[in-house]
Formats: sequence, structure tokens, C-alpha cells
Amino acid sequence: MSQVARSTGEKTMAKSQNFTFAQPAEIDVVSDQKKGRVDPALTKFDSLPDAAFVRLPVVQGLYACSRATVWRHVKAGIIPAPIKLSERITVWSVRELRKHLMEMN
Repeated sequence: MSQVARSTGEKTMAKSQNFTFAQPAEIDVVSDQKKGRVDPALTKFDSLPDAAFVRLPVVQGLYACSRATVWRHVKAGIIPAPIKLSERITVWSVRELRKHLMEMN
């Protein structure tokens, strides 16, 4: 380590360590894409049959809340309870969601 690096407390990298960092513009593009993504089932919710099922992102969009808030509202009985199709797949009935949304209005 050089005398300057020791005196200023800077850390130096060996020449064999080649790190690449994302540019700020690239990070902004990625986060904007995630924020702007809309589930196709949400955009077509009105045309879905009553027998259809939707996943958590659609419920988040319908109630305009976060994942955690959806689960809090389910626990409190504010949002209809989901159906477990398997250990890792949870869905909501379109019929129940429509019925609940109509009752809210």
C-alpha cells in the first residue's frame, strides 16, 4: 500500500481484482421498468370469467396496496381470503374479488 493510501485511510485494490459497477443511468432504467410493470391479468380483469383465479400482483393492483398490506387486510377480513392451490401457489377467486369490490362501492 502506498504512503498516500495509508495516510488517508483509502483502500486499494490489487490489479487482479477487476470490478465493474453499474452506471447510475442503468440502475434508474431497471427500477423504472419494475415500477411501471403492470400484470396483464390486471389490465384485463373486467374480461376475466368469474371462475378465473388471479395471483397476488393483481390483488395488489386492485386494492392499490403493497404485498404486506394485502396480507394484513386478508387477516383482518377486509380482503377476501385466498385459496391455496398448492404449497407455494395462492390465488384469489375473481368472483369473490368482484363481489367484494362492488360491496365497497
